[in-house]
Parts: sequence; structure tokens; C-alpha cells
Amino acid sequence: MRFASCAFGIAAVIALGSVGRAADDIQILEQNGKWESGYGSTFFNIVGKVKNASSKPARVVHLRAELLDKTGKVVASTDLYNYQADKLSDDALTGTLDEKLAKLKPTLIAPGATDNFRCSFLKEETPEFATHRVVVVETKW
Repeated sequence: MRFASCAFGIAAVIALGSVGRAADDIQILEQNGKWESGYGSTFFNIVGKVKNASSKPARVVHLRAELLDKTGKVVASTDLYNYQADKLSDDALTGTLDEKLAKLKPTLIAPGATDNFRCSFLKEETPEFATHRVVVVETKW
């Protein structure tokens, strides 16, 4: 339906395979969005950086980019992963998250290290919005 290609998120961190990680273990250091044109289309691109502020390596950070109207209501969203785990978004990759991780073997985000993320919303498939945000959905440790 809507084109969204995303690779990497402010809410709670839900750790899979680990119990009770604090929300600030994965920090969104920056997130910037702007309209850009290319390949004959116009996209709203969001790019940013996350930091692993924990003492453990992070395998995957699952994020959600949300577009909000002037009242703060989410009018569009898409899920994405940190850049090193971007291929998890590929529909051709099948299996559970653990099976996909075993195939891909993404580079870990070491404690104190950062990784990028990005995503795009195709203009003709995107409703009017006032602002955007990126939130952490879960982290695989």
C-alpha cells in the first residue's frame, strides 16, 4: 500500500531474550526528516542515529517512524531496524526473528557505540502531517 523502506528510534525498550532493560539503554541521538526528490518520485526521508547506552552489545534495534498531524495523532507509520540490521525488513527473508538473525549475522552495536537508521514515505501515499518522531519498539540483546 504505502512505500516505506526503513532501516533504524523514544518510547519503551522491550528486550527480547532479556528481562527488564531500562528505556534509556537505547538512545535516539538524532532524527531529522525532510522532503527529497529522486528517481522520479518525492519522498519524506527520516534519518538518524541511535546509541547503545547499556553495558551489553545490542543485536538489533527495532524502531517505528511515525508521522503526526497537528493534534499529535499518528496518521502514518512504518517499522524499521538499525542500519546494520536493515535487511530484516526484506520480505524475501523468511523465518522467525532468531532464524533471520542467524542468517544475516548483523554487526552488534557495542556498548557506547552508535548506528544509523533511515526510512522513507512516498509522497503520493502519505497523508498530510505536521511533524514526525521515531520510537524504539524493542531491542534484541
